[in-house]
Amino acid sequence: MIELTHSYSAIKMYENCPKRYHHQRVLKEVTDKGNEITQWGERVHKMLEDRLAENTELPQEVVRYEPLCKSMIRMAEGGELLPEEEMTLNASLKPTGWWDADAWLRSKIDVLIIKDGVGAMFDWKTGKRRPDPSQLELFALQVFTHRQDVKKINTSFVWLKDLTMDSKSYTRADIPELWEKLLGKIARIEQSAKTDNWPARPSGLCNFCPCKSFCEYV
Repeated sequence: MIELTHSYSAIKMYENCPKRYHHQRVLKEVTDKGNEITQWGERVHKMLEDRLAENTELPQEVVRYEPLCKSMIRMAEGGELLPEEEMTLNASLKPTGWWDADAWLRSKIDVLIIKDGVGAMFDWKTGKRRPDPSQLELFALQVFTHRQDVKKINTSFVWLKDLTMDSKSYTRADIPELWEKLLGKIARIEQSAKTDNWPARPSGLCNFCPCKSFCEYV
C-alpha cells in the first residue's frame, strides 16, 4: 500500500475531494501554485514570524499588527515564545523529526507560547472567517504529545482582516476523544489508498482546483 504522510491541510484536501488528493498527493501529477491571495497570506505569515522570532520591525503594510505581536511577547514573559513551531509524530504517535524517515503527521504552529504548564496557540488567518475546530484539535494533540509539561492549551484562530479570534481550550482529559476523531479521518484516507478508490467530490472549489484542466467533473 502507498505510504502516506498527513497534515491538517492534507486531511482537509481529502475531505474536500479525494480525487484531487489522489492526483496531487499520491500521483503527484499536479501542484497547487496558489494565487495572489495565498501569496499574500504567505508574506504576512513570514513578516509576523520575523517580528516574533527576530524582533524585526514590521513593514508599513502590516504595522497595524504590532499591538498584537507585543501582546504575545508580553504573554510569553517568563515562559517560551515559539513562532512557526514544527511538530511531527510517527505512526506510533511518538515525536520525531520533520524530515525523519518515519515522519507521519506534521504540523506547523504559527505561534506557540508555553508558560507554567499552560500553552497558548495562535494560527494566523488572512482570508475569510471559516473556523475549522479540527485544525485546533490537531495542534492541541501535537502539543500535548510533544510537551508532557503542558496540562492545558488555549487555541485560537486570529482573523487578521478584522482582528478577531475564535478560541477553544483543551485539557489532557480531551485527548482520547480528539485522537478518536483525528485517527478516524486518517483511516478513511488510508482506506482509499488500500482500495485505490478516490471518488470525486464536485463543489464550488472545482474552479480553483489544479486538476480542473482534465477532471471530467469541472
